[in-house]
Amino acid sequence: MQLSEELARFFTLLWRITNDQRRGATLTRLEYLVLARLHRDGAMRAGDLAQNEGLDPSTLSRRIAALAERDLVTRRTDRDDRRAQQVEITSAGRDAFLVEQRRRVALVTDALDHWPEPDRVRLAELLHELNDSLHRKAAS
Repeated sequence: MQLSEELARFFTLLWRITNDQRRGATLTRLEYLVLARLHRDGAMRAGDLAQNEGLDPSTLSRRIAALAERDLVTRRTDRDDRRAQQVEITSAGRDAFLVEQRRRVALVTDALDHWPEPDRVRLAELLHELNDSLHRKAAS
C-alpha cells in the first residue's frame, strides 16, 4: 500500500475510535479541538479560533454555543472591539478536555503496547518530521 492510503486509513480509524461513545468519548472531535486550542492559547475571538483551526465560522459558532450551554466555555465581549466576543475555556471545560485527552492518549498507547520501544520512538520521530514538513507546506 502507498503511504497516502495508509495515512487515510489511519486517520479514519483514529477518528472512529476516538469519537466512539462506547469507548468513553465525551467530546466530539470539533469540541476537543476547540477546547484544546483554548486550553493551550487562552481566550480568543471566535473568528480567530475558526481561522487557526481551519473551521467554518458558522459551524464553529454553533459548536461554541453548545459548549457554552454545557458550561465548558464562556463568551464575553472583547475589550478591544465591543462588536466581537472572546471565547474562554472554563474550569469545567479544562477538566473535560484533560479527561478526554487522557482517554485519547490511552487509546493510542494501548494500541502500541506490544511494539518494541525502539519502534515506538522511531514512529514518534517520523511523525514529528512529517508534521514539520506538512506545517511548512501549509505555511507556503
